[in-house]
Order: sequence, then C-alpha cells, then structure tokens
Amino acid sequence: MTTWTSIAVAGAIVVVLAAVTGWWRYVFALWTIRPQQVQVDRLGLLVSAREDVERINSILGSFAGGFNAMVARPSTTAWKAYCESMPALQRPFAEEGAAMGYTLRGLFAYSPAAFEADIVRPRPEFRYLHYVGLGFWSGMRGHDAERLAGVTKGLDPLHGYLCYDGYGFKHAFFDYPKDETVLRKLETLEGYARNAAYQGVGRALWFRFMDRPDLFVEHVSRMGVHAVDAAAGSGLAAVFVNPDRLEIARAWGAKMPVEWQPHVHLGMCFGLKARSINNVEQFEHDTANLDSKVKDAVFSSIRECDRIELLVRAERGEDGYRQWRARVTQWMVEHIEYPLAGVKCVAQPPSAGADSHPRAGVPHSARNGSEGVGR
Repeated sequence: MTTWTSIAVAGAIVVVLAAVTGWWRYVFALWTIRPQQVQVDRLGLLVSAREDVERINSILGSFAGGFNAMVARPSTTAWKAYCESMPALQRPFAEEGAAMGYTLRGLFAYSPAAFEADIVRPRPEFRYLHYVGLGFWSGMRGHDAERLAGVTKGLDPLHGYLCYDGYGFKHAFFDYPKDETVLRKLETLEGYARNAAYQGVGRALWFRFMDRPDLFVEHVSRMGVHAVDAAAGSGLAAVFVNPDRLEIARAWGAKMPVEWQPHVHLGMCFGLKARSINNVEQFEHDTANLDSKVKDAVFSSIRECDRIELLVRAERGEDGYRQWRARVTQWMVEHIEYPLAGVKCVAQPPSAGADSHPRAGVPHSARNGSEGVGR
C-alpha cells in the first residue's frame, strides 16, 4: 500500500468516525454564542443594581448555553443534560436557547410535527419557551412574514403564536437600538400574529429599560394600537424574570399608564402561569411568603388562565389565541386588584332568582369600566 493510499484510507476512517460519533458537529462552534457577548454592559441594557445585573447576565448566559449545547455538541442528548443542570430560575431560558438551535442542529431541516415531537412533547412544562425560541431563530434567520407563517403552521394553535413573540423579541432586543424603523417589518405579519410579535417587543424593551420605566413608556407610546401588546410583554417579562421577587414586578406595573394596566396584568398572569408549570415545587417555594392577598391574586389568576384556555380549545375557533388573551384580560380587570394586589370583593346578587347582573357576582363598576379590554 502506497503512502498516498494509506493517507486516503486513514482520512476515510476519520470521516466515517466523525460521522458516526458526531464529532463533525464541532464545526458549528462558529455559530455558538459567546457568553461575554450577551451581558448587560456589552448590550447596553439599562440595569444597574448589582443583583439585577447578576440575574440578567445569568439568564442570558443560560440562553446562550442552551443554544450552544444544542448546535455544537456531538451527543444528541448533551443539550438536555445542560438544561437539566440549570437552577430553576435559569432553566427555562436554557430550554429556549436550545429550541432556537433546533433547526440548525438539523442542518436547517424543519417540520412542525418533528419540532413538537422532539422538543415540545417530551418536556411540556417548558412549551412556552420552546415556541419563543423557535420564533427567535426565525428572527435570526431574517425570515419574512410568509416564511414565518410556514414555520408556525401545524404547531399548537394557541401556544404556537409564541413563535411570533420570539420573532418580535429578537428584532426589538438586538436591532431596534440601532434602527427603530426595524419594527416596521412586524406590520407585514397578518392578523393577530402582529399582536403576538409586539408582545415580544415589550418583553425585549423591558430588558433594555429595566431601570427606566419612563423610557419604556416613551418608546412604547409610539407603537400606536400595539402599545398595549408591548405593555403586556413587559408585565410578562417582569414576572417571569422575578418569580421569587414579585414585588419588583409589581412596582414596575404600578408605574405603567392607567390605560395599559389591564394588559400589563394580562402579561403578569401569563408569566406566572409559565413559571407555575416550569417547576411546581420551586413556584410554591417562591410564593410561600407572599402577603396572603397577593398570593390569592396570583393563584386565582393562574386558575382562571387555565380554565379559559380549556374553554377556548374546546370551542376550536380560528382566533383561539386572541380569545384566550382577551378573556383573561377581561377577567383580570373584573376580579384582580392591580397590580396583583388581591382579589376584588365580589358583590352577591340580591336573591337566588334572576337578577339584573349580566354575569352574577361581577360588580357593575367593573363591567362598565372595561369595555373593549383585551382587544
């Protein structure tokens, strides 16, 4: 055997071994996110308190770690092990990052059915984050409205809308600081997808203006009819990042304009719901020492969010996600003191017979003052 033949055989063996073991995936190291690139100071986030800086840095680092473990590790289960190693506070973000890397690991091959089977169904407690991560990837890839609609087609008819949330988050978090006109591309999204995308915008701007709610209000006020969707995103982010420090989220909510408050409440409810399913034991621990009125508001909101989701799913309407958000918003207005301060006293009907209340037990003042809430 000649020297060149030996080299060729050895090279072929290396190629086969790399293919079999997955070593070739280390080439995707070029795509990985360096943790030092996604830190508060590098990104210019308006966050100053040491504990807040440490929390946001750990969250962003977990997101990057989940993505990196998905795309650049030879093992098909390395990303799962990484996510499972994360503390309860950071794990959802690691799951989100891993979901973002799903199609890249598959060499850009994608099908909604495969994503549901490979990512969502095995760990349904993180399903909200998985859809957000998938939409974030579409934003990174520069998908247009038509391509993004193709990504979401066939996903869960309610939670799949969170792909648009992730898409909006990406553009607002990374692109908006350099060019505010970038949000115009969200106007090409059809129907309620646009509302969901602006919820992601609000989440992103909450991170950017965490110490300056006045700047958040200034920027979001320019978004016209979608300002309330962005406001909902801020409520969601504030709660989800601080499940163990709910007073921070409530203080943020108290600084929002009155007309946005029903929508901030909606976001807070959805954020609490997400955390409650991510890790039940941790959520119970985080809420154990809350004031009893606040705790009642939290758990009542989660229960109603679940109930309305089941109703909407049973109806099988084409606008299920819109209905879910609208009805939860309406219920929060009528039953929960803002911001998650307690459960409102519910007036009892004067008799057991028919009464003048369109919905028994709901005060007239709440009904009359909330027309149009939830859009």
